[in-house]
Amino acid sequence: MRNFLIALLALLWLILGWLYHRDYKECCAIQNVTIPIISDRTGPILFNWGSSAPILGEGWPSMRDSIARTVGENSKLEIVGHYCLDGDPAETEAVGMSRAQETRKLFSELAEDKLIFLSNGVSCDTSYKGLKFESVAFNTRVVTSSIIETEDKTEIYFPFNSSKKLDSKDVETYLDDVAKRVIASSEKVVLTGHTDNVGSNASNSTMGQTRADVIKAYLVSKGVRTELITATSKGEESPKSDNNTEEGRAQNRRTDLQIIK
Repeated sequence: MRNFLIALLALLWLILGWLYHRDYKECCAIQNVTIPIISDRTGPILFNWGSSAPILGEGWPSMRDSIARTVGENSKLEIVGHYCLDGDPAETEAVGMSRAQETRKLFSELAEDKLIFLSNGVSCDTSYKGLKFESVAFNTRVVTSSIIETEDKTEIYFPFNSSKKLDSKDVETYLDDVAKRVIASSEKVVLTGHTDNVGSNASNSTMGQTRADVIKAYLVSKGVRTELITATSKGEESPKSDNNTEEGRAQNRRTDLQIIK
């Protein structure tokens, strides 16, 4: 009887040892881990490092059509080619511009005067050097005889010796949209009046201020809070173009509008 109990205990010990070993292997042993490899990004339009040739995905046709529809009578399509600021000679400002110009070829229905090309340096993750990545952006800019909208500001132009009223439907329509945006967001508007060099410095400073104030008054009339608007004048001190020609002087008679987030 004693020998039988010893044998039974030995058998139970073996069974428990096997069960522990099995559960440890299944639950607790160190497993082999596969490290995921970074794969190419996907998207409607991508570029390889150092290349300006667009690589188009299946979503590009619908994206292209959607972008093209935003360009109207008083607007232009701004195509911005990005390049990486990591010092690699394969990524330069010229590559960014070339990306914008190569992308332009995909919008054959748009006339040349409906397009703006820019190159913009951005910080990049250099681990993607051997992969495809996004490197072009699109913006619709308002551009008329009275308005030029750029990335960081909008230039609103005035006729010679004019400052008392806007006298432009295009400008009013544009400012209506600005007012709606600012009312909703509480962003701030900075207005800076400029003039040509015809007249005295003092009178031009006053005229620049009046032009900025006219735009401020219009925005306030549309519901923008006064404290959200700053209006100043630089008079003739910061010309955009040469004052020796009428064309240049016309470009200097303006008010710059900036929206500060």
